[in-house]
Amino acid sequence: MRLLAAVVAVLVAVSCGGASPLRTAVPVNDLVLPTTVPNGKVEVVVRSTYAVGDTIRATVRLIPATGSLRGPVDPYIQASGFHGTATVRHLAVDPITVSAAGETVVQWDMRDDSGKVVGSDDYSLVFNVIDNSGRTTTVGATLQVR
Repeated sequence: MRLLAAVVAVLVAVSCGGASPLRTAVPVNDLVLPTTVPNGKVEVVVRSTYAVGDTIRATVRLIPATGSLRGPVDPYIQASGFHGTATVRHLAVDPITVSAAGETVVQWDMRDDSGKVVGSDDYSLVFNVIDNSGRTTTVGATLQVR
């Protein structure tokens, strides 16, 4: 009986001391948000959060599997609230057309269409992508401004 108690005590001591501590995940800085389109996919790369007053930069990757893709077409920033969604800013971006993977950058200076600085909130970058068959897909990515 004493031998059994000694073995149990040793096993308990060994199991308690050797485990490494749990680690928390490293915060993610960049998020890749994929959207499937009829002839490929679109990826929007954004940061997990943006500080109020920073210029927001989002990378748009067009990745056609066949044919070509054109975008971002007619990009804008949208805000959501209790009263519904509202367009905050129309962005001036020259769309690209690619038949192999390509990317472009969309920037927003955190101002609305009248030039007023916007505050902390969740916004969406919304734009269209058009394939060589004329099919249009709307793509959106959330931008967290804190």
